[in-house]
Amino acid sequence: MNCSLKQIRWILIGIAPVCLFSDARALDPNRPPSQYVREQWSAGSNFPGGAVNAIGQTADGYLWIGTDKGLLRFDGFTFTPVSFTSVASDSNVPILELLTDAGGGLWIRPQGADVARQKDGKFESVRYGAEAMTSQITAVSKDSKGGVLVSDIAKGTFDFRGDEVQKLTAPAVLPGSSPVISMAETTEGKIWLGTLGAGLFFLAGGRATNVNAGLPDRKINCLLPIGNQELWVGSDTGLYHGNGKDFRRVGFPSSFGAVQVLSMLRDRDANAWVGTARGLLRINAKGVSLSEEKELRGNGGINALFEDREGNLWIGGARGLDRIRDSAFVTYSSVSDRRFEHNGPVYVDPEGRTWFAPAQGGLYVLQNGRVQPVTSIPPNEVVYSISGRADVVWAGRQRGGLTRLRFRNGAIASQSYTQANGLAQNSAYAVYESRDGSVWAGTLNGGVSKFKDGHFTTYTTTNGLASNTVSSILETRDGAMWFATPTGLSSFSNGQWRTYTTVEGLPSPEVNCLFEDSSGTLWSGTSAGLAS
Repeated sequence: MNCSLKQIRWILIGIAPVCLFSDARALDPNRPPSQYVREQWSAGSNFPGGAVNAIGQTADGYLWIGTDKGLLRFDGFTFTPVSFTSVASDSNVPILELLTDAGGGLWIRPQGADVARQKDGKFESVRYGAEAMTSQITAVSKDSKGGVLVSDIAKGTFDFRGDEVQKLTAPAVLPGSSPVISMAETTEGKIWLGTLGAGLFFLAGGRATNVNAGLPDRKINCLLPIGNQELWVGSDTGLYHGNGKDFRRVGFPSSFGAVQVLSMLRDRDANAWVGTARGLLRINAKGVSLSEEKELRGNGGINALFEDREGNLWIGGARGLDRIRDSAFVTYSSVSDRRFEHNGPVYVDPEGRTWFAPAQGGLYVLQNGRVQPVTSIPPNEVVYSISGRADVVWAGRQRGGLTRLRFRNGAIASQSYTQANGLAQNSAYAVYESRDGSVWAGTLNGGVSKFKDGHFTTYTTTNGLASNTVSSILETRDGAMWFATPTGLSSFSNGQWRTYTTVEGLPSPEVNCLFEDSSGTLWSGTSAGLAS
């Protein structure tokens, strides 16, 4: 087994302090949701309590949380209740929606009160120009240019851009004056309206056109446009995806059935996140992943989703707030899978597949978060070492000799070589494939065998090897082969053997592992220290 850092991907999850101002990574779509770092705030953990309905972030980095108990400001450590009694009679009024406009103003839609806006550090009521708003607003949303769309059940739909206000429709354009409860605008300016009971509409020329092909539910809870043609629709009966003309139902796990979709978001890594009454879904090219979020949603659902400037995903549920983020390291542990317990050798092939062998036996491949057993190696057979090059992987086994593995059409083809084929010994403790395609197998006490062009050549102490027990093999950039043994370090170059011991400066003759750094220096790990 070689100490090559290029072949090992160590994985660790840690809980880091919250910092809204730090540089963070976006959410890797190749990881299963269970591998993200999570932190949750609920009643009793520095969170004032109440269901979270809306989340936003202002230019100063503060996170704003709209809850059933009022408005909160979060600095990464403390939740501070915010009063805006200058524009609302009760600062504890439930907050239903939050968003920021292009000018950095925070828009707040309280329940049963006028829409308010924070501007230059002060709260003010939003007006339709010279005309005051009323408390009959049912939805607010960003437009495609950073303005704000407002739907008023009594006065119609408006677009606010800076200090300018444009009336888009009168309320009578929708059948039965059905209230708008969700809105979205595409990149090219097409405005979609989801209603409480009349279905889905788009606005054009002051007229509203009904588009319900493939949408059995007339209550449209949330909308997510992607580009100009793609539209996701969340309803009480599920999630629908369409091109703006007709829609199809998105398949969920069979255990879901017809589930209520409450919120949607598409992050910067093209993950589509869907908050439902049954948990949180992530949809991307890898498929659909489910996280039930039982502690966060309680008896309610995932009401709010928000991606902050650092790429963290914030989730609002009936019991509080959750943050998930990527990490530099990911942990695969025995807590989730016993096959990760007491691991032995690890190798990452050129295709990004991770091959690992538990100390208790067997060989497995980790790819896209899924573990596949290598069935040609028995689960009770210990694999001592893994190496490879290009599309071939070699495994040195305790009793089964040397096994060659290759992916073909999604399956793993294998061929094993033992003493019957010319291998020095069936206990292949170290294996290494050199640049010329030769495979070197260091055995437990039979020397080292070189496999080239279908034939084995074995070298032992008789030929100049320091010991017949070989613990590690490495090829340096000059083409020399190096062998770590209990009685010294041996090299083989241009057909010649040479051995190094304490006389040449090794702290101990017992050499366990080898590594060549970027400068070409050879490092040897010995029982008494490190030598270069």
